[in-house]
Amino acid sequence: MGPHGRPDINPYDRDIDMTVPLTFLTRSLGDIPMRLTADDRFLLDSPTFLRLMRTVLNDEAHAELSATLSPLTVFGPEDLVSTGVALTYDPASLAVVVVQVRADQRAVEDIFAPPRDDLNDVSLAPAAFSAYLNLNASQTYLWTAADQQRPTINLDGALRFGRIVFEGDASLGEEFGLTETSYRFARNYARFVYDQPESYRRWYLGDLDPEVRGQQSFVQMGGVGVARQQRRFNTFRSAVLQGNRQLILQREATVRFFRNGSLYRELRLQPGRYDFSSLPLLAGSNDVRVQVQDITGAVQDLSYSQYLDPIDLDPGDYEYGAYLGATSRELGRAPDYRGPLAFTGFFRKAFFGRPAIGVGVQASEQVQSLTGQTQFVLPNGGRLLFDGGVSLSERAGTGYGAGVAYDQFFDRGGLADNLSLRVDYVSPDFASLSNPEGFNLTAVSMSAQYTRQFSQDILATISGSYLKGRETTGDTYRVGATAFYRINERWTVRAGVDYAGFPRTFAIGSGFSANIGLVFQPDYRRRAEARYESRDNLAELSYVQSGLNELNSVGFGGVLTHRDDAVQAQGFASYSGNRFDASVSHAAFGPSLSSIDQLQATSVRVGTTIAFADGVFGMGRRINDSFALVYPHETLDDRTVVAGASLAQNNYIGKSGALGAAVNNFLASYVTQSVQYDVENPPTGYDIGPGVVRVRPPYRSGYAVRVGTDAFVSATGTLTRAGEAVSLAGGRVTLLDLRDGENPQPMPFFTNTVGRFAISSLLPGRRYLVETYGPNGTTARSFEFTVPANSDGLVDLGAVAPGTVR
Repeated sequence: MGPHGRPDINPYDRDIDMTVPLTFLTRSLGDIPMRLTADDRFLLDSPTFLRLMRTVLNDEAHAELSATLSPLTVFGPEDLVSTGVALTYDPASLAVVVVQVRADQRAVEDIFAPPRDDLNDVSLAPAAFSAYLNLNASQTYLWTAADQQRPTINLDGALRFGRIVFEGDASLGEEFGLTETSYRFARNYARFVYDQPESYRRWYLGDLDPEVRGQQSFVQMGGVGVARQQRRFNTFRSAVLQGNRQLILQREATVRFFRNGSLYRELRLQPGRYDFSSLPLLAGSNDVRVQVQDITGAVQDLSYSQYLDPIDLDPGDYEYGAYLGATSRELGRAPDYRGPLAFTGFFRKAFFGRPAIGVGVQASEQVQSLTGQTQFVLPNGGRLLFDGGVSLSERAGTGYGAGVAYDQFFDRGGLADNLSLRVDYVSPDFASLSNPEGFNLTAVSMSAQYTRQFSQDILATISGSYLKGRETTGDTYRVGATAFYRINERWTVRAGVDYAGFPRTFAIGSGFSANIGLVFQPDYRRRAEARYESRDNLAELSYVQSGLNELNSVGFGGVLTHRDDAVQAQGFASYSGNRFDASVSHAAFGPSLSSIDQLQATSVRVGTTIAFADGVFGMGRRINDSFALVYPHETLDDRTVVAGASLAQNNYIGKSGALGAAVNNFLASYVTQSVQYDVENPPTGYDIGPGVVRVRPPYRSGYAVRVGTDAFVSATGTLTRAGEAVSLAGGRVTLLDLRDGENPQPMPFFTNTVGRFAISSLLPGRRYLVETYGPNGTTARSFEFTVPANSDGLVDLGAVAPGTVR
């Protein structure tokens, strides 16, 4: 106990300000400003405490707490006596601990909640205007050919202004026709995109790639489209939301969750309300049992049945797509929209406790089709899916298609088996937008697969397929089995057999075949494999080491293949530079190893990217979605800044220089992520900021990240009083010579146990006042100092005493 009748949590005769974690049970709620007073009390910031307690208290309890604390700027534990919430301060861990919340005050806690993408963590907004252009040039040289192909140049990129994106892709290269070859420029696609992420909706205008479902067919279109899909904008969506399943505990208890007879998880929970509706379920029907054993030894069981409808939607969610425009019949080439005007669209809805349904419509003047899809979830992890469609075509008349699939999942307590069956029938006259003539060579297709997991190291699969052709196409069938055995973490062996039958016109490959392979994979980058297949007397050796999206990263590999009458060897390598990436490959062919050089080809590719964001320019490697340009503040002169994902390991993605900013080319849309940065050889004491910014990029967006600031100076020194160092003093630093429009907040000031202090984010040529806290929140002027106008980053104030002016 201290001299003030309380635990001696502050051995110093003055107030001390600090920021500490606020904890509840085993989790941290966040950081909160706290003042340790000279008389051993601790005071917390009221607004911060109310915000952090929002996840702990239910609405009624939080409203009661708000009514108590809202009139107070800061509060102590004694102010919470009437609220049912109790606090303590732990000097050992420097944390404030919430030691009591009544069970009836607890908010419902989702104990199986999926990862949450915290939008409050985002600290930087995207550029109002950004753009990038990827350029790739490739050339293949045939060593024995007299005439060589001309190089191929590919261009793709995007421009974003506000929330509107224009994206395109084009190429310049050889185009082979029936009678001649031309060297021409071709547009692959060009379109405008507008996102409404709050509604999970995306609009298109221009070249369209319509999404299709079930029995619908794909056709390229030029026009307008819209699609709604939650998974496009919400990566961390719950895949198993099942409705309101809550557990109320009056006493501390051990809770066990059993899924289909197997223990899924055991938890020790405090009194309160818990939501387990996000318990991961298996495809099909699930028997769930919740066993509660409280501290008195009493045991209660809660059992229910629930099913998961795996149609790629959360129960209660829906998705749709609708596209209208002229169709193109030039698949794989530059679109040519001289086809008929057409519409394609679909709608799918998932329900709580009922099968999901889907409908689709495709229509043009020549052909119309209506499709549907649904499924029934069966007991013990089974699912029965039906889809079908009918069509009406000017050329083919009326046709139809239908499919049925059966899936079964077997949960064996840590091991799992899967069975899947699928049968489809297409009538001779079933037509679609991409097949208005109703030209269907296959009448029936059947497939089946069963996978058995014998242990964590042994897996086997049996599969078969059958295609019944029409007219002269004949039938095709295949049945086979493959087993995998993981010898250890690096070595895996694979072996299998199969028997196949093809129509007489494709008799090559029919009959019995066996295969075996040995895989060595020491890490995710390196993989080597040796395999043999008897059908073609094929033997192959391969090795691949993939590159990384980092400076000076190299990837390479090779493949050697031997058949009865042919040998092929290929080697390849890739390199990632700061402003470009390149790859090279060389292939050789021949009837045997001794004559493998009969035909040789060498290919080279070089690519770069030009990017722009709010006036900042940079060149780097290929951008696929979003990007960040990291550039130095003028106070850093010509020093280099670097961007990367793991700067602690010196793994840079890009660095700035004569060709502009450092390019971070690897940002994904609608996911909160970090952009890390640093400065090579910064001035001593230069304050570059936190070294990381958090972003949530919209679709194909760009960021301009400035490293450094006008307030880059740091000051150090030792605070003394009567010749003795003042340890653990708290206070604030205030800018004195304010200029028009400036309203900076005071910065915290504190000393360590030997009186040393450091103050960052200071402006050159400006004057500052340091005040220290005394008992009961009083402040006293300590010293003043001026930052030299020509400072390069660090000012040493030496020993300073109250009243000192520097």
